[in-house]
Amino acid sequence: MEKANAILTEIEKVLQEFKGQPDFKVTMSTRLDGLGLDSLDTVSVMMDIEDKYGISIEMDKEAAVTIGDVVKIIEGQK
Repeated sequence: MEKANAILTEIEKVLQEFKGQPDFKVTMSTRLDGLGLDSLDTVSVMMDIEDKYGISIEMDKEAAVTIGDVVKIIEGQK
């Protein structure tokens, strides 16, 4: 769980920087469609996360619905 929390913190930092909101918070249950990002912004954020971890995230709507899903994908590829 410690590793998952570290990944969550890094994703939160990417989103804070992207949105220009240093106090922006997310949890494992935060839905990707609830981040206030359009589809191009979502792709850009995912690319930033991929670059940060040196991985590839397939944005299949069924596989990645929440931030927790993205964390699991990252853990599975690390």
